[in-house]
Amino acid sequence: MHVVPRPDGSVREVAVPDLFFSTTDRKGVIDGANAVFCHYAQYTMDEILRQPHNLIRHPDMPGGAFQIMWDLLLSGRPMAAYVKNLAHDGVAYWVFATVTPLGDGFLSVRSRPCRTDLWQAADSLYQKVLPMELAARSAGASRVATAKLGVAALAEGIGGLGFPGYEDFIRLAVPAEVAARRELTRWTDPDPRDPVSGPMHDMLAGAIAVDRTLDNQMAGLDELDTLSTKLAEQSDQTEASIARLRAAVSAAVAASGEVAATEPVLGRVVGPLSAISQWLAEAMEDLRHRLDDVRGRIGELRLRIALARLHDEQLGEFARELAAGDAPERAPLYIQELALALEETATTAAREVMVTNEGLRTLAQDLVEVEREMRTFQRQLATWRLLIPRYRLSQRLDPFTEPIDAQLKSGLRQVAAVRHLADQCLAASKPFDSGPMSAALHAVKAARASVREFAHQDLSSVSWLAASAT
Repeated sequence: MHVVPRPDGSVREVAVPDLFFSTTDRKGVIDGANAVFCHYAQYTMDEILRQPHNLIRHPDMPGGAFQIMWDLLLSGRPMAAYVKNLAHDGVAYWVFATVTPLGDGFLSVRSRPCRTDLWQAADSLYQKVLPMELAARSAGASRVATAKLGVAALAEGIGGLGFPGYEDFIRLAVPAEVAARRELTRWTDPDPRDPVSGPMHDMLAGAIAVDRTLDNQMAGLDELDTLSTKLAEQSDQTEASIARLRAAVSAAVAASGEVAATEPVLGRVVGPLSAISQWLAEAMEDLRHRLDDVRGRIGELRLRIALARLHDEQLGEFARELAAGDAPERAPLYIQELALALEETATTAAREVMVTNEGLRTLAQDLVEVEREMRTFQRQLATWRLLIPRYRLSQRLDPFTEPIDAQLKSGLRQVAAVRHLADQCLAASKPFDSGPMSAALHAVKAARASVREFAHQDLSSVSWLAASAT
């Protein structure tokens, strides 16, 4: 029976280069981990296998955080969070944890938190939510009800940090952590003291090749993310300008209606202006919604690529661990799972790239239509302006044309700016080059097979061989 350790108040820092993983079934029971995981958890491999993953849960963590995790994972979505864990010796240690569905279970990769700003924000939020949960439990609330209260409180806190929802936080935090970690570790740089050789060397080389492909893709996505943010800001300004244009046209229509009995032609000319301005307003609102969808897909792409890079690095580091003789007996099976996670994440990212690019193309085409309608509006407005002096109504109607002119000029400039940014986004949106990625993944698979042979020939562990045969 597992004895729950008591926190002793001390904290053990995770070393920057260390990366560790665990795998569980769908109920959260551990069925795999690496030696680095055991080191920080202070359990042996035999002690953690077939145990619930919450054996390292720290009492300072609110239950709502884990409820969010299970809600996302069971819906097939990845999860990421800053987590305070408790080792077997009572020492706490903080990690940045990602958890992704994998086959019939889940894969979690952990690292040292490298974005201190995000980590501290999460810690501060936990310290606010936990007392609320404890108070609810003391008042007799069930664990389920308390967890739901924690979820609601965390959602409110995340909103206060500027994120519409927790998944928006994940889309920012994972790429940010991976990028910050890369700046500190540079794990792909060759090390002459590196003990990796033979099939593990091939595995590491394949992982580095995958990383280079992913790095190129992420660079393009970072540029696209910046451009799409500017595009959203410019679109908001354009939408507001067109709303003002519509209001100015409505005023002109009302004024023309006052003289419609004597000069009906003015009403017939200004009427289409109202219809076009309404169409423009509706078109821009629709574009904004679709732009939000495209931006969400870009964020999802950055998340998937960042996860792929993290899984890829874990695969490379595990090859080093195996070469150094520190890997557990079931290492070949774990390599198979890590390679599968990498392949699944990269495949999902490739599909998302195609959908995102199509969305950007449609957006650019629709903006052409918006600009065309604004030119039609401009021509219709010119006709109306010519009729006003002809019917000696300048004094009465000129005050209404000036606001329309001003908003039209502003709208045309802004639509042109939106189109320019949309074209830049389209140019920056690179197709996912499956060639280098496929070649790199093929090398990883080939190396994985060699590792299995290596284990069969050079090691005598019966359990290793049994695991490798599954």
